[in-house]
Amino acid sequence: MAVKTSGSSRSARAQLAEYRRKRDFGRTGEPSGETASTATRPGRLRFVIQKHAARNLHFDLRLELDGVMKSWAVPKGPSLDPSVKRLAMQVEDHPIDYNTFEGTIPHGEYGGGTVMLWDRGTYSADAASSPNEEEDVIREGLKRGDLKITFHGERLHGSFALVRMRFARDDSSSSKPQWLLIKHRDEFATKEDVVTENMTSVDSGRTMDEITSGKGRVWRSNREPKRSKTFTPPRLTSKPSAKSIRDSASRETMVSVSPARFAAAALEPMYASIGSEVPGKGWTFEPKYDGIRVLAYATENDVKLMTRNGKDKARQFPEIVASLKKLAAQTKRSLVLDGEIVALIDGEPARFQELQSRMHVKESHLIERHSSSTPAALILFDILMDGDEVLLHEPWSERRARLLKRIGKRTSKQLWVTDSVEGDGKKMLEKARRQGWEGVIAKRIDSPYEPGNRSRNWLKLKIEFRQEFVIGGYTEPRNSREHIGALLLGYFDKDRVIYVGHTGGGFTRQGLGEMYRRLKPLEIKNSPFVETPKTNEKAHWVKPEVVVEVKFSEWTADRRLRQPIFLGVRDDKDATEVGLEPTSVQKKSTRSSIAKRQSRLSIAARARTLDASSPKMPRRSTSGPSRLKVDTTSLLGQLDAIEKAGGEGTLNFGPGRTLKVSNLDKVFFPKEKYTKGDVMRYYTRIANFILPTIQDRPLVLKRFPNGINGESFYQQKASETTPPEVRVELIETDGGEKQPRIIGGDLLTLLYTIQLGAISVDPWHSRIQSLEYADYTIIDLDPGPRANFVRVIQIARWAKEVIDGFGLNAAIKTSGSSGLHIYLPLPPRTPNDAATLVAQMIATKVAEAHPKETTIERFVKARGAATVYVDYLQNIQGKTVAGPYCVRAKPGATVSAPLKWSELTDDLDPRDYHLGNAAERFEKIGDIWNEAMGKKNSLRALV
Repeated sequence: MAVKTSGSSRSARAQLAEYRRKRDFGRTGEPSGETASTATRPGRLRFVIQKHAARNLHFDLRLELDGVMKSWAVPKGPSLDPSVKRLAMQVEDHPIDYNTFEGTIPHGEYGGGTVMLWDRGTYSADAASSPNEEEDVIREGLKRGDLKITFHGERLHGSFALVRMRFARDDSSSSKPQWLLIKHRDEFATKEDVVTENMTSVDSGRTMDEITSGKGRVWRSNREPKRSKTFTPPRLTSKPSAKSIRDSASRETMVSVSPARFAAAALEPMYASIGSEVPGKGWTFEPKYDGIRVLAYATENDVKLMTRNGKDKARQFPEIVASLKKLAAQTKRSLVLDGEIVALIDGEPARFQELQSRMHVKESHLIERHSSSTPAALILFDILMDGDEVLLHEPWSERRARLLKRIGKRTSKQLWVTDSVEGDGKKMLEKARRQGWEGVIAKRIDSPYEPGNRSRNWLKLKIEFRQEFVIGGYTEPRNSREHIGALLLGYFDKDRVIYVGHTGGGFTRQGLGEMYRRLKPLEIKNSPFVETPKTNEKAHWVKPEVVVEVKFSEWTADRRLRQPIFLGVRDDKDATEVGLEPTSVQKKSTRSSIAKRQSRLSIAARARTLDASSPKMPRRSTSGPSRLKVDTTSLLGQLDAIEKAGGEGTLNFGPGRTLKVSNLDKVFFPKEKYTKGDVMRYYTRIANFILPTIQDRPLVLKRFPNGINGESFYQQKASETTPPEVRVELIETDGGEKQPRIIGGDLLTLLYTIQLGAISVDPWHSRIQSLEYADYTIIDLDPGPRANFVRVIQIARWAKEVIDGFGLNAAIKTSGSSGLHIYLPLPPRTPNDAATLVAQMIATKVAEAHPKETTIERFVKARGAATVYVDYLQNIQGKTVAGPYCVRAKPGATVSAPLKWSELTDDLDPRDYHLGNAAERFEKIGDIWNEAMGKKNSLRALV
């Protein structure tokens, strides 16, 4: 809730005396500060930074305190590099109403020149233990000349220091007190130049030149500055094509044009504008498919499938061509139809990525193979010509009736008509979210067909943040990655290319090679972007001709893509038509909105969406030991004998299966005197408990060759010396590289990892047969340095209340360290992203209900020391936590012990479960973990 600004109006007026003395308010409309500001703030102190081209260009830093804005002029602007100290000269306090100004102050008046709102947000005092203490702490810091604050802005983030220089005095008779603005070392520190990288306004997106040229506001007398606007990307406007046949063409002319002439003239489709809200009566709603938009020109002898940029895709999709020829023959007429080519998986429309392998193929044998392995269909939603009758001027309702009449019962697996529902668009939008569509297309029932026009009679309601961008360059790869590091993306604004960010995700190894070969011939010397971006690796600039589709989580305030993922090349779209789309009906993924959004989403439907959009992993060999009970008596005897004989020998697991072991007498836990042999005996004794938890799962090894006090390191890849008895499978990395990984499931493999010096067992959440699907989701309760274990227990109880409220099952265990792990078993084929969403939903609800005791803040310095971090981010593919029943490489040789929920009392101490007694406990109470994890949840409970 917004609150009134702090400080009395009397004290504010007194502090603004110097400000008023310097200005003639008969000549300028700047706020005088005579009355208290009516502005409100969102519960935290505000800051702004205004770029000010007065006599000398500088940046004005303003911090809210006591009802005014304490102000400093920073000649070079802020720096994110902790080694750089920026001079900041303290100037007179300004009124709070000054914060929203962007425009020009007339020359000849004090401070005359252009002012840009460069950054804005809230700030907090680093030393304050609560919001109520902040202003006192800030006053004391200013008085002392040493202020430490954290910015929560649109461009500035993290902790900074304002330090007054020793020779500066703070009495009013001195010249401007001089301070230094210094960035602290934290996760936001960087050597990148935040000033040169951000040359536009956070309010309007304009440059200084654009504001100066008169497009901005000018402060004059008797004129109050307007409040700032929230940034919204501008609407993309279409560029009329010289080749398009316009709606203005006469009906007689259209009638005389044959389908072949239509194709030759490149009749363009009608385009939808972006809609920001769902329209009401008089509209119909259709699914937005994720494919290739085409106009189909069909006769019984010839078919053309023309994309929006005039390319014929008939050769690539012979099964669709055959269906259209058959339709034209059956109806005994030529047809011009509007539709979308989509890939099919199990007979249902799939994501655009599934078409990637087919779009550019020209060889006949490959086309035939793709037609069989990745079948496609043409989904029709309009008809432009029926025989010699032109239907462009007919309302949508008439064209729809004609389309249904003409297609009728002639649909097939390769050709059908889209659903269209008149009336409640909000229900259609919710259906789209549940079923994983890209969005919804809304069409006015009475609208004619407008070739080549982006019309407001058709609206695109997009659920996801995804659109096309042009490639302006690429960076060189790092480490083992090949060909390309990241694509540098932008869009056209008239003849300018505006940079929006970079992406390296979403590629296979083959895809990186194909992209490199596509871009290499387009290389140019200079950057095509208006503002050349800084890159971590060397950049290669290219002509902005290649269009790609990108999915991302949201726009940042400075017009950058957050978490962009490459989806595919769009050679069906012209680069010069790629502009910035406005925001539609997507929902921003803020921490406060995630739980509310997901509670309305069917996680099961979300899972199907993510499944369809995930790149398919090549099938691996799944041969491996079955999950049989292990007779451990013999192996325990062998381990005892080998350790007594000097610690080196061979374990016999049965016919033809042996494992060489060594140094069994090496001490792994010095204080407790537990050896490598003790660890092996423990895992052998509890094999029937732990092996089901790692069956078919890739294992991440953290090796301690010389015990817990020695050096340690992680091992992901299996070495070339791995014994043939150990199960190893190839896993494809994000960069497309295939790496050998050790796969859990049998005791020989488990003991081999201990032989290497591993102590803990850290399995993936997914199995080798289906790495894209998680079997469970994890909530990791991680206490801060001042939070005791009793608080962790309380948080676990609160989490259980939320889980019970959803009607879900969960298992709990000690982490073996200072926290607790909660696991929720998931239904089959739940994608990893959906698993994260489930944990995120629960974690967010817990944190919102108990904000003083819990946090979901990712950055350690932003968390309260006495809070418990409810971590839902351990569910990303390839991330691991210590598995149930495993020993931890911690003092005390603690074990990650499964618990009954009834054991979650204040007397619980995780140190009570250790290598010396854990096996006896598990044998006594039974396998409560695998029993609990066998109760799979139905995620419909989260709707």
